[in-house]
Amino acid sequence: AINDLSLEIEEDTITGLIGRNGAGKTTLLRLIAGYMRPTAGEIRVFSHNPFNNLAVSANMIFVDDQMAFPPSLFLSDILKHAADFYPNWDTDLAGKLLEYFALNPLQSHNGLSKGMQSTFNMIIGLSSRCSLTVFDEPTTGMDIAKRKDFYRALLKDYVDHPRTVILSSHLISEVENILEDVLLIDSG
Repeated sequence: AINDLSLEIEEDTITGLIGRNGAGKTTLLRLIAGYMRPTAGEIRVFSHNPFNNLAVSANMIFVDDQMAFPPSLFLSDILKHAADFYPNWDTDLAGKLLEYFALNPLQSHNGLSKGMQSTFNMIIGLSSRCSLTVFDEPTTGMDIAKRKDFYRALLKDYVDHPRTVILSSHLISEVENILEDVLLIDSG
């Protein structure tokens, strides 16, 4: 899926990874996150190989539509326990976003619609305030108003707490105003 690709992502920027569905965006992001081992070449995140690396995983979050949470936990429980995993976790931000997006704190993640799951996943990603925050098509299933609200919340929190954000999308017109750098990918 990825072949002969060389790139460097600047620290403390919002970088867009833009390409059509099937271009290799998710594969590249999974390699960066350390979820996959490269079959050739080299990847460095925080100067480390990210595959199975605690130093990398402790300082990054990968947000996509495959995030899974225990069905026995309410959304409020998930947010409470997330603070144990992310040292920069912002409980106030998580609570405000949960309220703003009108999510019921006593509902399970599995009981949410696709768009509401994406919204909750986005809340986890923003509130974690990880040094590297990776959003893989984070607005899947969200309506246009929620997508715009997500981008505003991302930009506002980024201005207050700069960090490296990689945001993949195939909706260029929606993300072009918040990106500081753009990586275009086509056929790997």
